[in-house]
Amino acid sequence: MSGFDLREYLDRFPDVCRSKFGRAYNFATLERDFDQLRAGKRWLVARDVLKLFEPTRTPFGRYWASPPERDLDAALKKNHFYMAPAPSDRELTERLLVVLHNIGVASLMLSFVHPERFGVFSTPVVNLLQIHRPTTVDLYTAYCNELGEWQKHFHLDSVADTSTALWTFHELTWGKGESPQSQAGRAAFDADVWVQRRRVGQALRPFFKKYGPLELARILVEENPKLAGKIAGEEYERRLRDVARRLGVRLGVKGSAEILFDRLEQSGYITLEQKTLLRRIWDTRNKSVHPVTSLSQEEVENMIDTIEQICLAWDAQV
Repeated sequence: MSGFDLREYLDRFPDVCRSKFGRAYNFATLERDFDQLRAGKRWLVARDVLKLFEPTRTPFGRYWASPPERDLDAALKKNHFYMAPAPSDRELTERLLVVLHNIGVASLMLSFVHPERFGVFSTPVVNLLQIHRPTTVDLYTAYCNELGEWQKHFHLDSVADTSTALWTFHELTWGKGESPQSQAGRAAFDADVWVQRRRVGQALRPFFKKYGPLELARILVEENPKLAGKIAGEEYERRLRDVARRLGVRLGVKGSAEILFDRLEQSGYITLEQKTLLRRIWDTRNKSVHPVTSLSQEEVENMIDTIEQICLAWDAQV
């Protein structure tokens, strides 16, 4: 199977537009209409925005309503809104969103004035990238940053081109029903390790930043008890090793876990009943790392509960 080639989909954008909209578009020519805005030589006016909704030049009017010219013109004249220079991409986005009120419309203006930094906001592309953020501006900022990573990896000319290529890919592989070509395109996408690492990173990174290992294990246990068990089991062993160092017990040799449990009871860290529980979850930890054994959600949740109820208290003990 050939690898996933995002540039190939950018080349197919005109054909998709002819099929879907009845004509092709020259976005590069339209970008040149905004050279003065890009250079900061004049402020934004209503006719600039409305150019992006001319049906002979773009298909965007099919997705977003064109802003009312009179209201938009009054707002822009009042603000004398310059698109360059800007303190940051985020601040430029925030300021433009105040005027245009819609992140999709704002993204059009941003991507045609500054295509090297911004892309057209597209829900299908957001889903492809697996971007999730709590606010609109956070979402769009993360979206453009991630498009920048895909641009560099696939050697495209701009962030805007990258969003166009991904939109085209979605149209050809999900938007037209099942065909051998769409199946092959999705298979290449799914098989690309770099692509899937980026997507998994976007989906999981916020969880890794926010939650500790026991919290992560509890979140994951319903989906994958074995994986959750590995995460919780590693945290359990880490805590056992930490307390073993305090008590002078060497782990890693046969029977050392049992020796440690005895020392913990003798030193007042745990009761006899708690020692039984620690032994039980040590068996659960072992099952989590052995491929021939299965692990239930209940077993993992019991391990997490026991670690939280017993082991976390050791942090306060000297």
